[in-house]
Amino acid sequence: MQEKRVLILEDEMLQALDLSEFLTAEGYLTKISDSYAKGLKAIMEFNPQLVLCDINLKQENTGIDFAKEISKTYPKIEFIFITAITKSSIIAEAQETDPLNYIVKPWKEEQVKVTIQMAFNYIQSKLKSNEYIDKLTMAEYKVIKLITKQKSTKEIAAILFVSESTVKNHRHNIIEKLNLTNEKNSLLKWASNNTDI
Repeated sequence: MQEKRVLILEDEMLQALDLSEFLTAEGYLTKISDSYAKGLKAIMEFNPQLVLCDINLKQENTGIDFAKEISKTYPKIEFIFITAITKSSIIAEAQETDPLNYIVKPWKEEQVKVTIQMAFNYIQSKLKSNEYIDKLTMAEYKVIKLITKQKSTKEIAAILFVSESTVKNHRHNIIEKLNLTNEKNSLLKWASNNTDI
């Protein structure tokens, strides 16, 4: 099985060490960088599939800048932002980099565990030769993953903390991207035949 490598870009070393220790115990290979420049070097040397990236690096360049820069050269590397920032303008800017998720400080181990597991499920599904899954966003992937578990639109909305209309929009987009017919339950049938995504 391919090693799961996680780069932790975090300028608060205690936080970074806690994350690294926890993820190592969960079976991930980790590397810590505490600055933008060291992060760039680590990308080349460590070759991570996933970066846990603090938004505020207390430097001129932010974690968002880092994600934008890396995405140009290494488009397959995925990002999860770690942040205590909830300011809408900052989150909107971060969203432009299409991160897989956010982990809000102070983080809880179970939250990190589930978030990282889901991220690697997504990363590994994209590595498979399924050209359709490759087209899905992380939000759409989460929805279809829950559909494979026979969850209803209402249940999915509750699990993902979004509205039912948002889930319906995702379902519509997934049907189009997977090139499915509009017949009733076509997505459920597809999901039942692809439970390993």
